Amino acid sequence: MKKIINIAVILAATSIFAEVSVFDAGNINTDNPYGLTENEKVLLNNKKKVDRLDQNIGTMQSDVSLVQENIEGVKSLLDSINQRILAIETRVNELENGLNSQKATTAKDITNLKSLIKANQTKQNEDVKKITTALSELTSLIDNKHPKDTNQKSNLESKDKKIDTDNQKSQHLKQLDNMAGADLLAMADKAYKAKEYLKASECFTVLISKNYKPAYSNFMLGEIEYFNKNYKNAVPYYQKSVAISQKGNYMPKLLYHTAISFDKIGDTKSANKFYKALKQAYPDSAEAKAAPDRK
Repeated sequence: MKKIINIAVILAATSIFAEVSVFDAGNINTDNPYGLTENEKVLLNNKKKVDRLDQNIGTMQSDVSLVQENIEGVKSLLDSINQRILAIETRVNELENGLNSQKATTAKDITNLKSLIKANQTKQNEDVKKITTALSELTSLIDNKHPKDTNQKSNLESKDKKIDTDNQKSQHLKQLDNMAGADLLAMADKAYKAKEYLKASECFTVLISKNYKPAYSNFMLGEIEYFNKNYKNAVPYYQKSVAISQKGNYMPKLLYHTAISFDKIGDTKSANKFYKALKQAYPDSAEAKAAPDRK
């Protein structure tokens, strides 16, 4: 009996497995297909290849997406770099244009400056020539007008001799003579401004003997005589000053006061020549503008 039951069970199981085998055989879509024909095996193999290809394509698509993202990032970076380069190129061009413009402006300014300097030099040379001519004529005029003024000449020589000889100097003049030229000049100018004309005269006379600023000192002695209204005595000092140097900034005043001195002593003709020379030599000076227009 047991043998019969066992046989029945085996037959039932065999029947069940036969039904399963018949149902799934040749199904290439199962995980483990079986019972395949040769064509089905080829299809299965092709299916596996297609599946692998799909997987590869999926991976490639993912890689492509990643690459595209990287490309977009690089493109954005390149755009930023290009913008920076463009900005730098624009700035460089601006600087270059500015530099070229500056060079052109500088070259133009230098050319204009050279022309101005040349024009000023030409005018200065002409002015110097006029001044030299005028002063030469004035020196001759003074010499001709006062060749026999022996009393004044004698007085000047007397003063010079008195200063040069120590035995004849007063104690006061000796003290002045021992002073440094610069200190003595400062004392002389201070005394003159304070209208202490005697003291100023002594200082300027000692300065002449020391040969310290002789042109200026003679001019100042002339000024002292001028402001003391000794116009006739002022002229020889002006004459000496011009003979020593014609470069002092006091020259317009010297010419002006010389002209006035001639006017005061009644020599209108000589005065007119000095006024004319003053206007020609120093047309922009206050003295030239104050001087009368005479022929």
